[in-house]
Amino acid sequence: MKKIFAAILALALGLSYLGSPAMATNQATIFGDPLGSNNAAILKDCADKDGEESIKCVLNLVVDIMSVLIGILGVIGITITGIQYLTAGGSEEKTRKAKRRLFEIVIGLAVYAVMYALLSWLLPNN
Repeated sequence: MKKIFAAILALALGLSYLGSPAMATNQATIFGDPLGSNNAAILKDCADKDGEESIKCVLNLVVDIMSVLIGILGVIGITITGIQYLTAGGSEEKTRKAKRRLFEIVIGLAVYAVMYALLSWLLPNN
């Protein structure tokens, strides 16, 4: 029972951490653009540029969005894996599965970090 309570508490704290940056200010922003305003303005700015510059702008936007999504999925994955590890109850197989899953998540985040570094080098911000 204590492990289940600890797992629920860890999940609640993990999810509350995701919302804390938005609550820290009066107005939540994504990429410097206030939520609720016209988010299509970012793409309009990219369209106003010519040729190669507009492609770089859109690709930078896609990479930024992917980074946010990968970060959120990484936090959720690590939280779920932590809960699985806590609720393994001493079962060697469940513990091994949770450790393996955590290892795979960390490897995935490392691969994305390398890909992000490569894309940042290939697509410099304008």
